[in-house]
Amino acid sequence: MLGLLLTVLMALSLSACMGGKHSAPDIETTVSDSYAANYVKSNPVANELEDIPEEDPFTSYTYNFTVGEDNYMITVEPDETRTGLVLTLEDKDFGFTTFDVVPPEGYSVYLPYSQEDASTVCTVIHETESKSSLPDILKIDFYLSSFEDEDKPYTVCRLYTVVRGELKEFSVYDLREAVDEAEENTLSSNNGVLPIGYIPESDIFSPEPGKFMADPKVTVLEDGSLEADVVTYELDMTNSRIYCRSEPHGTDQPLYYGYAVYAIAKNISQYFKDTSLNVSDYENYVEIPSADGTSSQYFFKVDDPRFSTVAELRAYVGKYFAKDIVDELFLSAPQQYRDIEGELYTIVGDGGFNESLGRVFITEMEEPESDPNTIIYHTKQEKFNEEHEMTGYIDGGDLAVQITDGDPGFLITKYRYPNS
Repeated sequence: MLGLLLTVLMALSLSACMGGKHSAPDIETTVSDSYAANYVKSNPVANELEDIPEEDPFTSYTYNFTVGEDNYMITVEPDETRTGLVLTLEDKDFGFTTFDVVPPEGYSVYLPYSQEDASTVCTVIHETESKSSLPDILKIDFYLSSFEDEDKPYTVCRLYTVVRGELKEFSVYDLREAVDEAEENTLSSNNGVLPIGYIPESDIFSPEPGKFMADPKVTVLEDGSLEADVVTYELDMTNSRIYCRSEPHGTDQPLYYGYAVYAIAKNISQYFKDTSLNVSDYENYVEIPSADGTSSQYFFKVDDPRFSTVAELRAYVGKYFAKDIVDELFLSAPQQYRDIEGELYTIVGDGGFNESLGRVFITEMEEPESDPNTIIYHTKQEKFNEEHEMTGYIDGGDLAVQITDGDPGFLITKYRYPNS
C-alpha cells in the first residue's frame, strides 16, 4: 500500500510541475532510515490522502556507548515541549544522570516521525581502528528553523561524550582567524575567543585519530580556477573542547592535500555524472531529433561565465584531469554538451544517485619509486543495504595525483567518481 501511495505522490508531483604507506582510521556510524514512512508523514499531499499508515510517535531510543573499558547506555527522548532532547546516561552500576539539550538559536532538534525510525534521532561515532582509544562520540544534528535566514548553514551539529562518568558537551572554539601558533595558543586559552554554540557543519567524518572534518569547500575564484578549503575539528578530551582550524593542505600535508584534490575532482566531474552546468533559461530550448527520428534530445543554454563553447569546457577540464579521463567524461557522461549557434548548450537533468554507496575515505597514501612526483591515494567507500544501513566498505578506487609546475599544480591521472 505504501509503495502504491508513493507512486501516486510522484505522479501528482510530476503533474504539478609519500615514501611508504600511511594509514587512516576506520570510522563506523550507527545509521538507519525508513524513507517511505518519513515521506508519507512529512509530505502535505500525502497527508490529504486516505489510508495513511498509523505509526507510534517517537518516544525514546537507547544507544550503547563505550569509553575505554567502560560501557554505558544513553537514552535519548524529547523534552516536555518536544523542542529539545533529554539524554539519560546509565552506567554499569545502574547509576543515572541526565543532560538537557537545547537547540542553538534559530535551529530545531530532529525528532523522528515515528518510533520505527527512533534510531535516527542521534548518531554514535565509533573509532574502530585507532590506537588512541578515543571514546565514542554522540553527534546531535540541528536543522535551520527558517529558510529566510540565508546567513546560517542549513544543518549544524554538537558533539558529546562521557567524561569521568558524566555526559559532557564539547565546547567549540573557532581558531580559523589565528595567524600563527603563538596567537592560536592565546586564543585557545580562552583569552581571545569565545566558544561558538555548534560545529557549523553536520556531515563530518574523521580523517585521522582525534580530528573531524567536513567535505572541503570548493570555491570558484575570479579567474575561474578552483580552490578547496579544508577545515578540521580537533578534539581536546582533557578540557572537553573542539578547536576549529583551517588546515594547510599543500603537498607537505599529503592527507589533507588528497582530500582537497578529491573535492576538486568531484566538483568538476559532477557536471558530467550527476547534474548539468547551470541553466537559467528553461523557457527556451533546442530540440535535436535522433538519427532515426524516433526520439529527441532537448538542449538548454549554459549560464556559466567560464564557458561559452565545448572547446573551452574541454580545455578547462583538461587542466585538472589527464586526457584519457577527459575523453571518458565527454564520451560516456549522461550530461552531454554541444555547441549550438556558437553557444554552449547542455541536457538538463541529473544522472541519478546510487543510494547504496556512501562516503569515500582515504586509507593509504604512497609515492611510487618509479614516479616520485605522483601520489597515489587508496580509498574505501561505505556500502548500504536497502534499509540504508551501512553493511561495510567496498574498494573506493585509487586517486592518482601527479604534481606539476603549472597551474593548478597537479594533474589527476586516475580517478573513480564516488557515485558510480
